[in-house]
Amino acid sequence: MKLSPPTRASEVLPSAPVPLSRGVPAPEPPRAPPPGPLPEPPPISPAPSPAGDITFARPRRPRGTALMFVLLVLLPTAVVAGYYAFYAADMYETEASFLVRSRGSGTGLSSGLGAISGLLGGSNASRPGFEEAQAVVEFIDSFDAIAGLRRTLDLIGIWRRPEADRVAMLWWEEPEAERLRRYYRRRVSIEFDLETGISKLRVLAFRPGDSQAIAQELLRMSEELVNRFTLRSIEDQLGVARREVQVAENRVLAAREALTRFREREQALDPAATATAAQETISRLEGALAQTRTELQERRAFMRPDNPQIGVLNNRIAALQAQIAAERGRNTRGEEALTQQIAGYERLQLEREFADRQLASATSSLEQTRADALRQQVFLMRVSEPNLAERALYPKGVFNTITVFLALSVLFGIGWLLVAGAREHAS
Repeated sequence: MKLSPPTRASEVLPSAPVPLSRGVPAPEPPRAPPPGPLPEPPPISPAPSPAGDITFARPRRPRGTALMFVLLVLLPTAVVAGYYAFYAADMYETEASFLVRSRGSGTGLSSGLGAISGLLGGSNASRPGFEEAQAVVEFIDSFDAIAGLRRTLDLIGIWRRPEADRVAMLWWEEPEAERLRRYYRRRVSIEFDLETGISKLRVLAFRPGDSQAIAQELLRMSEELVNRFTLRSIEDQLGVARREVQVAENRVLAAREALTRFREREQALDPAATATAAQETISRLEGALAQTRTELQERRAFMRPDNPQIGVLNNRIAALQAQIAAERGRNTRGEEALTQQIAGYERLQLEREFADRQLASATSSLEQTRADALRQQVFLMRVSEPNLAERALYPKGVFNTITVFLALSVLFGIGWLLVAGAREHAS
């Protein structure tokens, strides 16, 4: 049996005579196509894929993406825009700047060298007034500043004005300290520039006069704080110097009292002068003794030994010798000797001189410390006064609306990518 070769759909079988059976008419030959444009060939359907092939469909866009974009991005943005356009209350900003410095920080070679070394070493703490400026910044952001403002201003009433909207106003009539501080930090800000040392204070309120009043009061309290720092520093420095002066004064008084008691006990105002007078007395007695001895020698030359004048001279010589011995013994022997008095007196006198010198040195140091303390006094210098705002700068509706739209769009795009990736991975 002979098999014919397989044919394909695209191949055309060759024309061959077909055997006709008897009694059957032969088919008519094909007619020529009529003149005119040829008809379009029918579309050829693709051949079916062999068994086992897998076809991948193009991922479709998730249904409801546009609706989700409207709900999650456009609608919140429209709400924010409507709030800023029709409901948000105007807020006025007052700005002030100040500098905390020392009176001696801008003059002198030592201050210049200290500033240069602070810049080269990268240490801001070496700058005059740096620590005080940091303390002022911390004070403005503290509960003490809020308490001080409430003592002089109606702080809660300022942030609950009738023109304030319900979103931006202070919600509580009697807020706790923590809630009030949280709201206070959104309305009062302080920035400290490490390069220039200038601090900038910004205050927001619903009325321009309120923001200016708050800024003025904060600056006043900051000046009082710096003045307290200065007073405390001066008192500490002068306290040490005053204590030294007091110690020196007590030493001087003790030395004088000891000297007075010595004079009363020894009954001598100046033992040194007494010793000088005693020495002069002994010298006069010795002079008189020498003169008497000379006169006795002269009388013995022409008088008899039993002459009464010779006896008088001998008695005078004996009396002078006894007097000289007594004077010398009083000056050099016993506890009450003049030498002991002089030694005690000189010791007390030396102690008094040392006490006087110490008192003079302590007094001079006190004056120098007072001058240095006044020269290094730290003070707050206002660079710019709190201004009275004429136009409301807040809230920034356009900027905030654009920011909200961009942020929501980015978040929506990230979420859509995550969802699409999860669906593709699941399929």
